[in-house]
Amino acid sequence: MLTSEYPPFFGGGIGTYCYQTAGMLAANGHNITVFVNDARVSGRAITEEGNIRIIRFNPSQTRSSSFLGHVTNISYEFAYVVKQTIEEEGQPDIIEAQEYLGIAYYLLQFKKLLYDWCRDVPVLITAHSPSFLYLEFNHVSLYKYPNFWIGEMERFCLQAADHLISPSNYLIDEMAKRFDFISESRSIVRNPFQTTNASASPVDEGNGQIVFYGKLSAQKGIFKLLNYFELLWEKGFDKPLYVIGGVDIVYHPMGKTMGDVVEQQYRKYIDKGLLIIEGKIAPQAIERRLSSSRVVIIPSTVDNLPYVVLEMMALGTIVLVSKQGGQAEIVRDGFNGFVFDHDEPESFSRQLNKILSLDREVVNNIGNNARKTILNDFAFAAIYPQKIKVVEECVANAKTRRTRFPFTSGKDDAVLKGIETGNGIFTKGLLSVVVPYYNMGQYIDETVASLRASRFSFMEIIIVNDGSTDKDSILKLQEYRDKEGIVIIDRENQGLANTRNFGALNAKGEFLAFLDADDKIAPAFYENAIEVFRRYENVYFAGAWTRYFGGSGRTWPTVTPEAPLILYHNTIDSSALVYKRDAFLAGGLNDPDMAFKGLEDYDSVISLVSKGFNGVVFPETMFYYRVRHNSMIRSVNRAQKLVLQEYIANKNKAFYAKFASSLFNLLNANGPAINLDNPTLDYDLLDKVPFGGRLSRMVISLVKKNRHVKTIAYKIYRVFNK
Repeated sequence: MLTSEYPPFFGGGIGTYCYQTAGMLAANGHNITVFVNDARVSGRAITEEGNIRIIRFNPSQTRSSSFLGHVTNISYEFAYVVKQTIEEEGQPDIIEAQEYLGIAYYLLQFKKLLYDWCRDVPVLITAHSPSFLYLEFNHVSLYKYPNFWIGEMERFCLQAADHLISPSNYLIDEMAKRFDFISESRSIVRNPFQTTNASASPVDEGNGQIVFYGKLSAQKGIFKLLNYFELLWEKGFDKPLYVIGGVDIVYHPMGKTMGDVVEQQYRKYIDKGLLIIEGKIAPQAIERRLSSSRVVIIPSTVDNLPYVVLEMMALGTIVLVSKQGGQAEIVRDGFNGFVFDHDEPESFSRQLNKILSLDREVVNNIGNNARKTILNDFAFAAIYPQKIKVVEECVANAKTRRTRFPFTSGKDDAVLKGIETGNGIFTKGLLSVVVPYYNMGQYIDETVASLRASRFSFMEIIIVNDGSTDKDSILKLQEYRDKEGIVIIDRENQGLANTRNFGALNAKGEFLAFLDADDKIAPAFYENAIEVFRRYENVYFAGAWTRYFGGSGRTWPTVTPEAPLILYHNTIDSSALVYKRDAFLAGGLNDPDMAFKGLEDYDSVISLVSKGFNGVVFPETMFYYRVRHNSMIRSVNRAQKLVLQEYIANKNKAFYAKFASSLFNLLNANGPAINLDNPTLDYDLLDKVPFGGRLSRMVISLVKKNRHVKTIAYKIYRVFNK
């Protein structure tokens, strides 16, 4: 089980779910290993509680934090620690993970890209609180980096899972409004909640308190709730509202904590004693503090199935819940609680007054019904059979040989028509590697050596000499003219775009790759790519993470080129891709008419994706790009890039138009993308920290790891953001 939260340090919904689920499975004889990231430990810290083993790991073991944003790095570290454990102990029967923050994103990428250590392991995703949904209701920009990318990771987890669980139909329906599920392998299984409560606590109907219990956030409905009470108080309602829960969540539109926002906006009612903010409460104090409440209100504007509802119902406390969440699926109005609808604002005061008018006997009957609901429907004995049935379905689904890669967006209906190469020759299974060559004599040996070291050996190397003028480079080619498996074609200089196209048209292989004459590839790159091509009918090209060498040591963690991101900026190193050759000829030929040279390969990727020829990225360094002072991309200045970007957008106008709204929002949230290439980073924070580069990224990462520092750091950030 992979989780970002687990007791005793986390008492929220995800942590409670994992604790309860692990306990339920362990009680039924299963051995459970829980992985949770914890920056306080060094390496891995392992504890055991009966059948439950907890592995807390420090999310800085791979050093990927030097090039991945904080949340994305944690996902990569989860994959690493799982891989490490599998290599030590063997594969588990099944892995379960949350969708929140995409912590299983890289695990699922490795699985779907057929890495041996995880390709056959069933992965079950349980939906809790997807940020791409919840941020919307917390009034946080969904398109601000890295928020948008985190949403992409979550969406991929939901699409790529062997099976998907949600505790409520409501959450599935809300997510389905925002993207298309491609798999029907999903089930509704309520969250387990084992309680020892034996009886409901009678409430004095005259003195019981009205309580909001939960985190102060817009998504939890606190603003709407306070608006309802303001209207009531202004009309003479004299009962106070007690607000219990964490107040330190930052409300981004105002740059203040929720506690500060509420205190400032509702100071009038605080001073009158009508609004009482108690703050966070210790888990062990919940029952004592809330069992005597007349009503606990859960007014979420969107929610899955919050544990606070189960906890309050287990106490026999009357709950008043909003219709906007899975809580309305278990609360039967007037039987075991009450429901109101934010879309009918008057329903709140009507329901509250009804609750306050109930006599003791009715209150106790409803409380008893609530307690029985939890005991009967959420206890381990009720949930376990449902859970195991889903686990079995997940294991069965994992054995099904999937022939389509789970892309999250974009057109996916390309059809190849067997386009022939220019010479009409086609050799099944052969890889043709086209090496454009112009005055690269001093580097070509390293490039060819890396190709010779490839684990995929059924290969022809086509070196296209594009009119080299350097004598040493011309002489160097002589050494390769009689080499087996190498073809050299000489032609007048026509530029990189034409050279790539010419090489592709003269290739004999079923598969095609380009590699500039000064770059290198890892031995596994081509073998891995071709295995993926043979598995998935909807994957037409593949790339990998890029490591720069020569004039730089930077790593570029490229990502799957899907719209709208690939239209906003390049997310893949398009200079060294592997293709199904027919797809490249049908949709990826380089455009020789671009006014300036340098972005032909990016244009090629957009052309491919627009036609449904989608590609993938292996999340490890398998391409090595040499940085030279006179390389082509360095000669393209900002003005030229702007011209080329305009040219590409106009050329693919219909495709861009399809994603116009998203592109508009990305531009508004992040500014021009001319210099962006990594959606995982906290670009805005990098700009506002008063020192730059790697040091700023390290500071941001450290701040995000410590929840107590976040509030202070955000206030400092506001100073630099003015």
